[in-house]
Amino acid sequence: MARENGEIIKRAVISGAAHALKFKEKNPSASDSEALREVVRELETIIREIDRE
Repeated sequence: MARENGEIIKRAVISGAAHALKFKEKNPSASDSEALREVVRELETIIREIDRE
């Protein structure tokens, strides 16, 4: 169980980072804080994507 939780956490971190990178690609002048806010705003969607895997 702990291993599964660790894998879920890893996927969540990677997914969040990927989302932030995509946001920064589309908005190159955006600050890191803005990218982080975007990730937090989209957190429910990111979690649903992980749950589908």
